[in-house]
Amino acid sequence: MATHDIPILGAMTAPDASGDVFFEPLETAMTLGTAVFGNLLCATMEFPTGADIGIYGKFNIPQNYSGTPVLVIRGVLGGTPASILAFGVQQLSRADSEAVDTVLEAQDLANNSTWTGYAIEDMYEETITLTPAAAYVAGDEVLFFFFRDDSVDTTTFDFHLTGLFFRYNDA
Repeated sequence: MATHDIPILGAMTAPDASGDVFFEPLETAMTLGTAVFGNLLCATMEFPTGADIGIYGKFNIPQNYSGTPVLVIRGVLGGTPASILAFGVQQLSRADSEAVDTVLEAQDLANNSTWTGYAIEDMYEETITLTPAAAYVAGDEVLFFFFRDDSVDTTTFDFHLTGLFFRYNDA
């Protein structure tokens, strides 16, 4: 049994309508002086100011899926961490002939208030264990909303999302 990370940030993702989440070159977002990233895109997620802000997307559950589903968040810190950076995800797994015109499931959350060793411009990784109401089934499509959780997040800096992954074990 092997563990796999499938990238789910890309063509099938889009920022919400808040205007506080947008795609831009990482070099521009961070005004990095010595590293050259060219036009590598990140999703800049500004600090939330009264509502959750995030990205909508979808991905397919792999045919060899088995085990506990996990969302992996990777990005660059846009400030010096001193408070809580919090993320959440809501999702809906659907198969052929199942309705998508329903509310997303309850949110799964993760946050970090222990910042030993982190500074501005550091890479940061967080995981969220997904708890779908019904077990994920290989081949199903998952619709999701990934967000900075305004009810918990107390940072005042932007987070530059460089990767979002679906982690699973194979059968």
